[in-house]
Amino acid sequence: MLDAADEVVIRLREQIHALAGIAHCTTTSPGEDPTDPSGTPPAVIAQCGTTTVVFEAPTQALPGTEAIRRRIRAVRDEHAGAQHVWFLKRDLSQFNQLDPHPVWLRGKDVLHEQVAPNEQQEAILAAGGHVYWLDGKVVLVPYGIRRFRHPVQSGQDWTNWPRWRSDPREDWRISKPRPAPDADTWGLVPIAFASLTRTRGTFRPADAHHVMDELYTVQESRFNWRNKRARDTYAAAHARPAAESETEPARAPAEPARPADSAPETTSSKSQEADLVDSGQTASGDHEGDGPTYTVIPPLPVNPPSVPHTPTAPAPATQTPSVRRWRRLFRIARGGDK
Repeated sequence: MLDAADEVVIRLREQIHALAGIAHCTTTSPGEDPTDPSGTPPAVIAQCGTTTVVFEAPTQALPGTEAIRRRIRAVRDEHAGAQHVWFLKRDLSQFNQLDPHPVWLRGKDVLHEQVAPNEQQEAILAAGGHVYWLDGKVVLVPYGIRRFRHPVQSGQDWTNWPRWRSDPREDWRISKPRPAPDADTWGLVPIAFASLTRTRGTFRPADAHHVMDELYTVQESRFNWRNKRARDTYAAAHARPAAESETEPARAPAEPARPADSAPETTSSKSQEADLVDSGQTASGDHEGDGPTYTVIPPLPVNPPSVPHTPTAPAPATQTPSVRRWRRLFRIARGGDK
């Protein structure tokens, strides 16, 4: 009677054998020590064109890192040049699922599943193997996500971005077609299981790699756009003070300073000043050269002192020379003056 692990391997072998380009499939346990079994189910060995592909389908948690490395070395020794693919199932022991990873793909927002790789998965990747997740007829192919913060360069402003829900400096880079060792998390691209051998004679997740190429193109556009926006924001903020000073209305010229010893004006002094200006009775101050002449009109006293009136004698009449001359001629005519 077959156990659950063997049933999974048999179903996987049938799925792989049904793929286009697969010549034959067998099962084997490379590097397995009967006296010290690792608990890993047998692997499926498939011939795809001139390429040998070894499929692993562990049903439980992955074995220890050393057991995985021993298995990988054995596959290399027995099947030189073979691709070693590990199909993991969707459970918490093999998945370590995180919040979905939002991406911009083909003109719309898309959510990719995201996982945190464990030590065994990283060991498979470091040894040249491939880690995929198999969910029925859908395969999830990982790419690397490395998060970083844009550095603030000279002439950039990353702070005054309206309607921006998060810090625009927070960004991420993709590592493809395999996650890089320094990736923080892995994003998963879903593709059809049948697409793995769509090109006859090869075993390659070409559809997933095409999606990764698109994500990389979007990434470069996103980098350039954010850096340009930071420069434009800085330029607009520093150009605004200059523009405001140019549109500021001109101030009226300052009035000449009032002499220090002049008294404050009253209503009567203003009226008197207006009367003198209208009658032309103004006094011009001395000036030198061609400088401006200022008209200074002293204000009238508020309460002028009263002066008693003293009658004065009329001044003696004085005769003009013409009157005296006529009187003398009159006396000569009468013979009274010689």
